[in-house]
Formats: sequence, structure tokens, C-alpha cells
Amino acid sequence: MTKNIDLHTHFVLKILNGLNSDPIDGKVKFQKIAFLVLRNFEEIFEFFDFKAHRFGPYSESLDYALEETKNREETLMEKEAIGITESGKKKLNELDSIIELSQKEKYNKELIEKAINNIKDDFKNFTSDEILAFIYKGFPDYISDSIVADKIDYEKIYLELYEKGELGISKIAELMGWEFQKAYDFIKNNTKLQIL
Repeated sequence: MTKNIDLHTHFVLKILNGLNSDPIDGKVKFQKIAFLVLRNFEEIFEFFDFKAHRFGPYSESLDYALEETKNREETLMEKEAIGITESGKKKLNELDSIIELSQKEKYNKELIEKAINNIKDDFKNFTSDEILAFIYKGFPDYISDSIVADKIDYEKIYLELYEKGELGISKIAELMGWEFQKAYDFIKNNTKLQIL
């Protein structure tokens, strides 16, 4: 990249613009979606300095950038929903246009945009508690400062996610550290749904 831009602001706007600009339900979910996207891109993940926090992985610099975009009316927070404004879309287009990318950087940009869309889509129907249950079991290094991790009923949440069609038996087994058969039996014994 030849121009110096605020990577954090750029990323905030990219996340909110992803998946047809669908808003994200609250800061907790925003931070977790950002974490899940960024952890796939080590070369930029370190710039966001995610740490264990009260509600799982948290980046203070990302939170600050989100507040700054809100103050500049590039993002909007209404009733816990965070979205991008027309001003934010314009700013994102400006940032995208001043960046000169190598072929590799263009490819990475495309991968990041795909990851944003996929992860926003995968977690759009998750509540904050559900995404925390997913994060805490999948990334236990971020549980140490949590004020809610020991209050989460993981089995109940995973059962609800299974019933909503959001998690499969294999993923539940992986998250709970169970053999597949144990997860299968758990689902079979605790749902009215038929298992094919």
C-alpha cells in the first residue's frame, strides 16, 4: 500500500458494508465478528491487538475506531444495531480508491471481503450469548477475563442452535470436546427433531 490510511477505520467500514450492509446487533457481536474475520489473516490480526476481556476477545483500537466513525456519522447505532451510513459508504469508497494494491494485496482484499460476508452470514441469526458460547469454546484463550463464560449453559445454547439449523452435530461435538456419538446421542435425547 502506498498511502497511509487508518486500517481500523477502514476495517470497521468494510465489516459494516459487508453482506449487503446488513447491520450487526450490538458491539459485542461486532467485536466477535471482527475477531472471527481477522484471525484468518495473521498479517493484519496483530494490528488489532485482541485481548481477553469481559465478553471475550476485544480490541480497544477497533472499539475506538467504531466510536470515531459514529462521531463522524459514518456509522449509526440504533437500538443496539450498528450499521453503515451513506456517508460511511462514501468514506469507504474514498479509502478504497486511494490504496494502490499489489496483485497479492488485491487477492487478500478479496479474501477478506469474502470472509466478512461469510462470517456475517454465518452468525447473523446468533444472539450475543450464542456467539459468545461459540467463541468461548472455540477460542478458550479469550475466556480468562470473562464475566459471563461460567454463566453460559453451553449445552442448552448449542441445542437451540441445532434446532435453528445454525450448528450441526459435528460442530457441537468439536466445541464440546465430545466424540461424535456423544453429540449425536445428546441431540437425539434432547430434541423433538428427527435426525437423518
